[in-house]
Amino acid sequence: MAQPALAAAATRALPRALLRALASGTPAAGGAPAVAGFSSNAAGDAAQAPAPAPVRWVFLGPPGVGKGTYASRVAAQLGVPHIAAGDLVRAEIKSGSALGREMQAIVNEGRLLPDEVVLRTLRARLAAGREAGERGFVLDGFPRTRAQAEALLASEPVHLALNMGLREEVLVEKCMGRRLCSKCGKNWNVADIYLPAQGGRPEIVMPPLSPPPQCAHLMETRADDNEAVIKRRLQVYRDEATPVEDFFRARGLLADFEITAGIPETLPRLLAALAPHIAAARDGAAAAEPRAAHA
Repeated sequence: MAQPALAAAATRALPRALLRALASGTPAAGGAPAVAGFSSNAAGDAAQAPAPAPVRWVFLGPPGVGKGTYASRVAAQLGVPHIAAGDLVRAEIKSGSALGREMQAIVNEGRLLPDEVVLRTLRARLAAGREAGERGFVLDGFPRTRAQAEALLASEPVHLALNMGLREEVLVEKCMGRRLCSKCGKNWNVADIYLPAQGGRPEIVMPPLSPPPQCAHLMETRADDNEAVIKRRLQVYRDEATPVEDFFRARGLLADFEITAGIPETLPRLLAALAPHIAAARDGAAAAEPRAAHA
């Protein structure tokens, strides 16, 4: 069967309520129990919602690709938490704990947090989730280096590493278009992107995510969202990302996914690409239950 036909068949196999929820960003029911300080999953129509999928995924991709947006929406619909490494660090610092104070001191000195410090925070979060009954996770923002990937897999099984891609000129334009409302704190993007098909790559159409009138005059831009800094960040990312991608690819865990449009068009296509992995996670969990019962 041709690839487009496979994707269409996978999409048809998914519950319609789930696809509708993904397209709108509205969480489905069946969410995992909440853990204080981190995202869980809202309730909805339990009769239509699928059971939580026991996935253990990491979302990879360059700055500006939308890892957090897609990871949070997919996680909410699958009934597992979205865990963002940056949020973990910020929450730990804000808590004023001994570890948080250690992190703050390192950040104040302009140094990167050591892998072990980030891993300690992540392991504590995952342990708390297991205690709360969570059956998996979608992780973004970690791992960023091969050493981090090795350490993660040494302590946690990972089923899939989704590698999200977007043409560099679009990434730059998206990052430069980011805006934050100084009053409500919501993120918007004023970039209106169109690139024709080129060199065998499809055209890209991404309309702006414009703020509502009450926010339009309150827009702020990050100081580091300028072309020179963005390109430097992308180069740093590429240097670190290739070994991470090679690590997961060598273990048969990497799946590449290129973004060519906005969220409404991309989410259903992404979900179709993930459908076989969701089915594999459910099948694996079902096969493990009899073994656990007889252990």
